[in-house]
Amino acid sequence: MKKIKFISALALTMVMASCDNFDLPNPPGQTNPEPDGIFENSGLVLEQGEATVNLVEANAANQNVNVANVTELINFPADYTLAVDMQVSGDASFSKFATVSTTLVDNAVMVNPDIFNGAIQEVLTKKPGTYDIHTRFAAYAERGTTRMRLGGLDAFYGSPAVFQVKTLDPAKVLEEAYYLVPCDASGKPAMAKAVRMNNTLGDISSYDNPVFAIKTEVTSADIDNGGYRWMIAPQSAVTAGNTDGVLGCNPSPASDLAGKLGAGYAPGVITLLGDVLVTVNVLDDSYTVNYAFETLYPFSGRTSADKVMRLYTDNYINYTGVTAINQRWTLGAQPDKNGPVIFRQDPNSEQETNEETGAVTGKLTNLADGTDIRAPFAGNCLYWVEVNLVELDYSISAIETLSVIGSGNEWDLATATELKPSSDKKIWTAENVVIGDEFKINANGAWTIGFSGTSVPDATGKQVYNVNKQDGGANLQAVPGTYKVTLDFSTKPYTVVLE
Repeated sequence: MKKIKFISALALTMVMASCDNFDLPNPPGQTNPEPDGIFENSGLVLEQGEATVNLVEANAANQNVNVANVTELINFPADYTLAVDMQVSGDASFSKFATVSTTLVDNAVMVNPDIFNGAIQEVLTKKPGTYDIHTRFAAYAERGTTRMRLGGLDAFYGSPAVFQVKTLDPAKVLEEAYYLVPCDASGKPAMAKAVRMNNTLGDISSYDNPVFAIKTEVTSADIDNGGYRWMIAPQSAVTAGNTDGVLGCNPSPASDLAGKLGAGYAPGVITLLGDVLVTVNVLDDSYTVNYAFETLYPFSGRTSADKVMRLYTDNYINYTGVTAINQRWTLGAQPDKNGPVIFRQDPNSEQETNEETGAVTGKLTNLADGTDIRAPFAGNCLYWVEVNLVELDYSISAIETLSVIGSGNEWDLATATELKPSSDKKIWTAENVVIGDEFKINANGAWTIGFSGTSVPDATGKQVYNVNKQDGGANLQAVPGTYKVTLDFSTKPYTVVLE
């Protein structure tokens, strides 16, 4: 395999344009200082401003938006100034919200439309449109550097209000789907052969993630003809069957494996033989080309490649799987611990631990300065691993126990039958398990990680299921009885067998 530097989409420079009338390019919500104390007896009353808000019109008029009005203010501390923060959320629970400062003009609470727009982008979406936005207001008495919250630390004013908000127009119009278009030797794109690319973060708007990727095969015939030629087309061009808006490639002077996209450029040319991954960022018009890998090998300890529990993919972007890791590990793209592409912990990024789920997340690099990835537990333990090879993100979640739970034990975690692992942790079994009409495989005696799936035909009379990690997925349907249960992680698809 030709050695190449694996180029992440995160290395592609993002270019943002500012709004015409305001200096900040759709800034996110702001972090305001914590209050120094509270003033409980304030009689503040806020009423919602105009419920329909057009940020485009406000921005064009260079005007702030009236989101609330102060209709009453009594028992306010002397020599203090009233300040109001607006919390913005996409739902009534405010499970995710952004806080923005307001300005008071007479009794009107005003918000900069650009900052309002940025808060919506932070909590909901960057896709332009009209949305129902939930708001609530926290109020403060300020004097110098002193800041006291009115009514208590959990007090909000102006009852949670819903605004119908038309967000600002984007600096660049994006489409929701993009396609890889093969070209003939003359450079003419074959629009009928266009293949839809995958958004690297799944089913998400291109405004929230403008990075797309697709695997394609470069054959010997392509190489004999000077390489595989390609362009990128938006959905509108594919639908119309013409080349309007189709983008060619301008390779970087440093590498023909990366460059810029543009309407005036010739097709890109790939001279790597085999499966390759083409990744594009349609916001900043950039692209990279890397090898595409069928599986990834989590190497740790002395485990040889033929015994490694691999990670699998169906889109050459996201790789997942159950694997045994002995504390420190690396991620190989081939069955070779010292192969040309080995991923390690990015030394410029710290691992982070989710205190609720126990999952450890981090960033990968295939450069020489990478360090071994640390697993959260010492010794050889089982983990669920997820990798996004375009974003170079990973997460690992420990699987300490696996149990059978279902209608056979009334879905009681305390009485679920625990499976026993083989020495290599690939096979987990339990005897004399009472199975009802539905069951699942549960991890860690909690509902964070579970395995379920679908039944498959079996000629031997056993009940066989293809399973994968699912959070809240469908239950496995069974014929009630007492069974030996075998969970097999040795190959994909993973299976559960009742016999």
